[in-house]
Amino acid sequence: MKKLLSLCLAVAMSLSLSACGNPTTPSSGSQGNSSVGSQTSQPDPSGKTLSLGTASLGGNFFTMGAAAASVIMDATGLSVTAQATGGSVYNVGAVNDGELDLGMSQASAVASGINGTDSYEGMATEDIRTLFNFNATPIHILVKKSLGASNVTDLAGAKFECLAPGDGVELATMKLLPMLGLSLDDVTLEYSGSRVQASSRLKTGQVDAILDATGLGASWIADIYGDGSDWTLLSLTPDQINTVVQGAPEYSQMTIPAETYSGQSEDAITVGLWTTVYCNASMDEDTAYSIVKSIMEGKEELVKAHSFFSDLSPENISDACIAPLHPGAEKYYKEAGVL
Repeated sequence: MKKLLSLCLAVAMSLSLSACGNPTTPSSGSQGNSSVGSQTSQPDPSGKTLSLGTASLGGNFFTMGAAAASVIMDATGLSVTAQATGGSVYNVGAVNDGELDLGMSQASAVASGINGTDSYEGMATEDIRTLFNFNATPIHILVKKSLGASNVTDLAGAKFECLAPGDGVELATMKLLPMLGLSLDDVTLEYSGSRVQASSRLKTGQVDAILDATGLGASWIADIYGDGSDWTLLSLTPDQINTVVQGAPEYSQMTIPAETYSGQSEDAITVGLWTTVYCNASMDEDTAYSIVKSIMEGKEELVKAHSFFSDLSPENISDACIAPLHPGAEKYYKEAGVL
């Protein structure tokens, strides 16, 4: 498993160097412009090949997508390609349009697609079907201490990192700041392009803050946070949390416990999302069923590849299904006693 994953990632990095273009808007073009890297395999004898959209290289999504692809291939014999893409929002459109077979996104991006809001205003993605949710991702409101902010409303004039247009970070920032009492007209949105570039710009003070929905102890957040002398994680007030949960039901209250990051002396009370994996409604029932089954039964191997898979459970789907369940996934959850 480890050798396969290492090989997959090596191929992905190689391919990414020759990729041209980075998606900046919801999908409406060819798959050739949709990815900046991929983890590939030889097709299985049936000729069935599936593409799994993740996010930019250097982030957790790509690593987790490559691990998931390996587990699916080992268990089902299907050929799977984990592709680095523009991220959560892009993947929703690409799967809906049939340019990707599978997508990985924060629940907020799926909600935007299903409801035809935000980046998908007026063009709802009606063909998205849920397969599984695999981990909770609390919003990390990471802010430079030098700003002296104790509340999001204190951040007027700040520069917020959004990674790339269409990324889940951009979506969360644009959706949450106004709900938390800070107008987008009062901040500057910065686009570094990837987490690697964003990390450098945050640490060198070129950007002031980021709202990132990611798992507890995320390595890239830990790297920026350091010993906590220059950065802090802001908490939300009860009123702010209630406003978000009422206005955007895909969010719920979550806690980043004290000492999750070095020097973090207090809990950070925030909101968060599930990370969800989905497919197009046209996927056949047997394929969807086998994908869900292989992932749920492959938890042990997945956790070895990335600790964020420790949350994986069939129960995660209960009351947290933004897009309709695919019939194949529904079959599995009924067998598992969840539905």
